[in-house]
Amino acid sequence: MNKKLNLILLVSLLSFINYGELLAQRAVLAPTFIDNLGDERSEICAFAANSSSPANNSFTVITTLRPGDALPSDNEFILELSDADGNFDTPTELGKVTDKNDASLSDVELRFDNVEIPSDASSDTYRIRVITSSSPESPADISDPIPIHFYRNDLRLLSNNTTSGLLVICDVVNFVETLSFSVRDELGNEIDPAGFTYQWFKGGFTDRVLVPGETGPTLNITQNDLEPDGTARYFAAIDFGQCTFQYTSQTNVITVNRINTGDINIIGSPTVNFCPQDPNKTLRTNIVDVLNPQLIVRAAFQWQKDDVDIDGATGPTYTLPDNNFDGNYTVKIDLGASCPLPVNPIRVINDGSTITTPLLENLIILPAQTLNLEVTTDAPVAPATSLFQWLRDTSPLTGILSLTDPTVSVDVMNPGRYSIRIMADDSCLSMLNSTTNVFSPVSIGLIIGATEDFDCDDSSVILEIKDLFGLTLAGSGAPPQVSLTEDQYDFFDFEWVKDGVPTGVTERTLEISTADENAEYTLRAMFNAGAVGLDTESPPLTIAPIPSGIEITASPTSLPAGGSVTLSVQQNPAYTYEWFRIIDGVDEPLVGLNGNTITVTAEGEYKVVISSGICTDEDSIVIGNPPGVSELIPNLITPGGNSANNNWILPATYNESDVEVSIYSTRGELDFQKSGGYNEEWPANSATGASESLYFYIITKSNSVVRKGTITVMR
Repeated sequence: MNKKLNLILLVSLLSFINYGELLAQRAVLAPTFIDNLGDERSEICAFAANSSSPANNSFTVITTLRPGDALPSDNEFILELSDADGNFDTPTELGKVTDKNDASLSDVELRFDNVEIPSDASSDTYRIRVITSSSPESPADISDPIPIHFYRNDLRLLSNNTTSGLLVICDVVNFVETLSFSVRDELGNEIDPAGFTYQWFKGGFTDRVLVPGETGPTLNITQNDLEPDGTARYFAAIDFGQCTFQYTSQTNVITVNRINTGDINIIGSPTVNFCPQDPNKTLRTNIVDVLNPQLIVRAAFQWQKDDVDIDGATGPTYTLPDNNFDGNYTVKIDLGASCPLPVNPIRVINDGSTITTPLLENLIILPAQTLNLEVTTDAPVAPATSLFQWLRDTSPLTGILSLTDPTVSVDVMNPGRYSIRIMADDSCLSMLNSTTNVFSPVSIGLIIGATEDFDCDDSSVILEIKDLFGLTLAGSGAPPQVSLTEDQYDFFDFEWVKDGVPTGVTERTLEISTADENAEYTLRAMFNAGAVGLDTESPPLTIAPIPSGIEITASPTSLPAGGSVTLSVQQNPAYTYEWFRIIDGVDEPLVGLNGNTITVTAEGEYKVVISSGICTDEDSIVIGNPPGVSELIPNLITPGGNSANNNWILPATYNESDVEVSIYSTRGELDFQKSGGYNEEWPANSATGASESLYFYIITKSNSVVRKGTITVMR
């Protein structure tokens, strides 16, 4: 009987002890993020502040503490975040509550305000929990998986190989094109695109379809990806899981358009004839018959005369001037690197006459100067009956005179708008005009520099006048400055000055030794025709030769993961520096970087141009060890022949783990692909047995295309 009673007492005691422990622990339920209305959040999308929006990184989490006895007064409720996979092996603390340890007969809300998300958070499968510091090992209720992402809202994704979001591919059946983009912050600084994962979508923002498996900053497309009308649309976004489309910067939609251009030409016969006064001297291409209006709007045009670009002639048509238009014309049409549009030239013949040496557009007249205005023409002279007349503004300056000499001139002594009209006695009865504006200067400006033939390695340098010009009255509608003619230099006496001391040298040039480093030279110009206020002195020019062999140094020599490289060249306060990144052979300026040292965070080729007052030098460097130009990629193999050329063998740098090699047939079908480095696996592992005569290859390094080309197979 006593044994039975003792057993009952023991069980009761143990039950009481366990109940007390449970009561002391007090259960904490799974926490949840809530919004301002108290509703549960389905995802947490945090971002840093930028110039146009404040930060969004302050959140509220609540949970429930079940009833029970008081907890130790120093107990803390700790909110923890799991790793990206939902595990709590190494949790991150997000917040604490310290004032809810009193006993309670009902549920108690634990509220964590101003919770900040870590800046490296990016997963759709995080979990959160609340533990107590007094019993940290006790089991805690864990939340369901929740997407949590922190992203920079100041990034822009800019397409690299398109014109206004359009990639046009011309006159091909099969192709492989690589879409890519750069990542820049709101200050224009380039960010390494390899630091993110991406989602590529086919279609526009409203009808997008995810391209599965494509997570890098490049996307290869072939003719098989196009719609029946020959087009396809793509865009990319940084992959922030469920937060991706709260992120405001995707790439622009890239439209790929394959077209057959046919023959684009300048409309008309290979040779066309015009008279100077013909009203319709306009050259047009037949591009409107070949391309749709959307493509024409995106095309870039540059008209040329005798193989020289015509300033301002950048439209689909070009209207010939009334004077000096005889020559060979063509137009360059650019729809992108994958769509060159050659246009056959056309010969334009002037059936009439022209002014072969017209008046300068603007001139300066100096005090007490008689300015001689002169033109030459090929209009027939006497005994032909060609006529001419000079005008000032709209009033005749001379009578209507007979043209007796190809050179016609008139003297003027006042500012004004002067013109000449020539009525030629030719088959066109050509009406020719030339006009100039003559201004009085309010002051004179002067620029000096080294002669064009000077080289940085020369032991001496000749300084000369680069420009002597008149400054015009502000607000008068005149150009701010107008260069003087060579014969107007005679109105000035000159003297060279070194370090503020006149040298006594009064010629217009000065030869000095480049060993005279850091000496400062100016040139004084004194007006010698009596007027005051026209004396001037050039800005100082420092003799700062740039030594040969200047090289960019990199520290460290290669780009560490997530790190940066500092590029430096010789520092000299007399030098100016311009930095560029070379992308697809084009020097892209790094705006705002004008010191001798810069920091870069992206792989690629960088270039600096160093200038002093007398010379310029440049150097470039490749960061990130991409293949250099000296590393030759073979474009021919002969399987079954010479054993040395059976396999497609690449330089050793392509064995590295961040290299991927893809080879396509001419139909755009994948024939071979290898990630993690290439080691002579093709054509042994060719899907087609290398049975075709031509293949395309693309080599990427750290998800960026570094080389692409063709391989010819000869048997």
